[in-house]
Amino acid sequence: MKLRTGQAGLTLIRQFEGCRLTAYKCPAGVWTIGYGHTGGVIPGQQITQEQADRMLVEDVEKYEKKVNKYYDKYQWKQNEFDALVSFAYNVGSIEQLTANGTRSKEAVGKKILLYNKAAGKELAGLTKRRKAEQKLFLSESSSGVGTYPVLKKGSRGTAVKELQQQLKMRGYDLICDGIFGNETGKAVRTFQADCKITVDGIVGKDTWNKLNG
Repeated sequence: MKLRTGQAGLTLIRQFEGCRLTAYKCPAGVWTIGYGHTGGVIPGQQITQEQADRMLVEDVEKYEKKVNKYYDKYQWKQNEFDALVSFAYNVGSIEQLTANGTRSKEAVGKKILLYNKAAGKELAGLTKRRKAEQKLFLSESSSGVGTYPVLKKGSRGTAVKELQQQLKMRGYDLICDGIFGNETGKAVRTFQADCKITVDGIVGKDTWNKLNG
């Protein structure tokens, strides 16, 4: 079984990475752009929001593979997987955190907080991120679906944008504007049909479950 990043994981990544459309140097001195993208970034580079979203999709997929590598060993729950994808997106991998898969899941959760330094210096931003990732990792919910709102045509806000981002990551073409209009409804119905669940254009528990793996 292979998991995909859920809403909670994507929210953490966007929250702590932020999105900047002009290249900048991160605290570790690495040229960065978009949502923390570093590959091939050069000084003075500028991108569009659409390019930043595409980079995020590509980068998240790369780190999902790094966490799924240990699925058979740990049988990650959705909240654990989301937390570790966010961690890997920032740190690079979970190899050291898991000691190449030799640590217990309990030890992995405890040691997340230790990775809060850049160039040997403890950073308040990294400390805050590690605490958020640990909180998600240790949360009781295995999927977090119960906390997701029911979305339908006319809905607006952050949850709608997260829905749109997840659908876009899975290849459905739509604009991520936080407004549940006809385009989003069409993408939702197509996704539901592809997943062989009730096709009603309403995003409830079953649809969130499918989106979250």
